[in-house]
Amino acid sequence: MRKPFYGALAVTFAAALTASLPLRAFTESIDYDSINKIKQQGLVASNSKVMDTLSYLTDVAGPRLTGSPNIEKAGQWAVKQLSDWGLTGAALEPWPADATGGNNGFPRGWSNDKFYMAAVAPDAFPIVGTPTAWTPGTTGLVRGNAMMVTENTLEELKAKYTGKLKGAWILRTPPPDVAAYWTAPAKRYTREELDAMESPAYPEFGVANPAAAGRGGAPAAPAPGVTPCNAGRGGGGGAATPNPCDAFFKAEGVAGVLSTAPRGHGIYTIGGNRATDPATSVAQVAITAEHYGRIARLLAKNLPVTLEADIKNTYTANPPMFNVVAEIKGTDKADEIVMLGGHFDSWHASTGATDNAAGSAAMMEAMRILKQSGVTLRRTVRLGLWTGEEQGIIGSRLYVNAHFATAPARGGAPAAASSPAQTLPGVPAGVTMVTPAWSKFAAYFNIDNGTGAIRGVYLQQNQAMAPIFREWMEPFKSIGMTHLNVGNTGGTDHLSFDAVGLPGFQFIQDAVEYGTMTHHTNLDSYERAQPEDMRRNATIAAAFAFLAANRDEKLPHKPVTALPAGGGRGGN
Repeated sequence: MRKPFYGALAVTFAAALTASLPLRAFTESIDYDSINKIKQQGLVASNSKVMDTLSYLTDVAGPRLTGSPNIEKAGQWAVKQLSDWGLTGAALEPWPADATGGNNGFPRGWSNDKFYMAAVAPDAFPIVGTPTAWTPGTTGLVRGNAMMVTENTLEELKAKYTGKLKGAWILRTPPPDVAAYWTAPAKRYTREELDAMESPAYPEFGVANPAAAGRGGAPAAPAPGVTPCNAGRGGGGGAATPNPCDAFFKAEGVAGVLSTAPRGHGIYTIGGNRATDPATSVAQVAITAEHYGRIARLLAKNLPVTLEADIKNTYTANPPMFNVVAEIKGTDKADEIVMLGGHFDSWHASTGATDNAAGSAAMMEAMRILKQSGVTLRRTVRLGLWTGEEQGIIGSRLYVNAHFATAPARGGAPAAASSPAQTLPGVPAGVTMVTPAWSKFAAYFNIDNGTGAIRGVYLQQNQAMAPIFREWMEPFKSIGMTHLNVGNTGGTDHLSFDAVGLPGFQFIQDAVEYGTMTHHTNLDSYERAQPEDMRRNATIAAAFAFLAANRDEKLPHKPVTALPAGGGRGGN
């Protein structure tokens, strides 16, 4: 979903300790002959398949919204490709059965089959946009006047607009101010920025720390008798709930609701609420700020604006829910597992190239590299491509629950200290249903911060990994992998593993255009991927899997008592 976490927020003494560790604090066995075979297969453009894989996932499969026909098509293609490369067990592994009958929160699949929108008066112009996921379409070609409706409680809407909205296309917010690009929208980390991540500055006594203030706490509870409108939940995580004002708009005969994003420059952000009920909702469309602003300014001049649209969206009941899996069997430690992964799903305004076909293609390519290069793997290396990440890291969490252990629900009470799970060292409080496979798990590596080149690893507060990863990075310093961040990063599927005490890591990546142009936007297409970065990322992922698979010991777990540090949000 979003992505990179720039600040390092481990306590200063821990970060300084990590930064100062000698290069050879551990003596890792590096098989440079095998590493060179991996590099030859992954870094040489004529050998690499990563961009071809990316093209199939984006250009051919298209956007991969969880629960849509497109993601199933993409998954079937990936399974065949992985099988053709010689991997075993390639399959669409179904999500565990949902005892509630709610299909794990996806009772409806959804796809957009047609979109046309234009202004026809007072002047004709096309409108660029995308329907919000899980919202209904129109009943063929419809026309209606635009109206600015910014009231944001159900009671205000009823008092002011009952009987006045039939056929209208409503704008729910004033037009945003669009800033110019005063700085370049694409960037790579400088050495100084990477150094700052690895060794954050000491907080000075008497100097306020803005980060300590947090985000202001939870929003205030609504006043009695007031029903706030909201965008629902489920687009970015957590339980999905419907917008209480949708039913009013539906009952009033509204044609649709328009929204936009303040970044402008023809870029808009897309999302969707999987709890949206087509029986009680209307078409919702995200459009460019430039078109949204033009409509709003015309309305402010008391000039009627007539819009027409033809939108066809299709619903599928209880779509198949799955993750893509495949593996390369190990030799003498084949019962122990190293995993590579990233999320397979995307939003739908474009083809989800940097979020996260880039990570999926890189990890598929890493598996191909390991197989094609012929390097020996002592442990089994398994690939997991997750769905439902954009709705709250669901697919990987369900996989971890089914195969390794169950973490407590977010905000739930931890299990008692006497829980049988806590007899295993490294199992956090609250984790239950620990399987024998938990003790056989070596490491999980994730890519989900766009197309940017890997520059290091977030240690997720696992300080014992620092000297190991420093040695593993040595063969890749020449291509820019140089730094570690002792702190946490969030928003990606490594959290599902970390939550149950398994070593799970997200790579530090250059931002490139991720936050400024591509994350969840209509510009997230194949053209935004950087081929050299993609080749480097796949090669590094393959090498880290190789090194983890061939260590005599599994990677160390972090202590169950975490550092007293903050964290940050990574991908989604």
